[in-house]
Amino acid sequence: MPARVSNMNLREQLSNAMQGNVVVMGIGNPCRGDDAAGSCVAQQICSAPGVSVIDAQDVPENYLCQAADQRPDTIVLIDCVDMKSAPGSVALFDVDQTAAYWPSTHRVPVSLLVDYLERTTAARVFLIAIQPLQTGFLQPMSTEVLSSVEVIADVLNGVVEMRRMSAGAECAGPLRGRVPA
Repeated sequence: MPARVSNMNLREQLSNAMQGNVVVMGIGNPCRGDDAAGSCVAQQICSAPGVSVIDAQDVPENYLCQAADQRPDTIVLIDCVDMKSAPGSVALFDVDQTAAYWPSTHRVPVSLLVDYLERTTAARVFLIAIQPLQTGFLQPMSTEVLSSVEVIADVLNGVVEMRRMSAGAECAGPLRGRVPA
């Protein structure tokens, strides 16, 4: 069972994992309580040279080509996933560990997204999973998940800031909006 990871542990893991050109994709339905967590994290992350941020909300399948077009070496997905752990628990999963998880509020399971991205980009794909408490329609985000969103956003911004400083660039917000049909 995944445990709540500390800020330092997650920072170290992500610093090591986020190599080369990176795409960070937040996934989550903004109308379903804790499920909005991945999207909320993406909205708080700044892009930097070699780091693109996509707020895919509840339709990540619509952003797969946009992610692949960035020619990433690393892809970090952020989503609420029922890991059967304490609400707000955070785990960093490698591609092999995602097959068992099927988010209930998305049409496409995380394992299919990971498989597609890995095959089309040859990138290393990771999933930052957050254990939800409530995903009911029009429910508020729980304090446990909100706390995890803040920690993850802080950690990712720290990792991105290191890249930005080394490149001498300004912060650019996440790529937003829907891909035209």
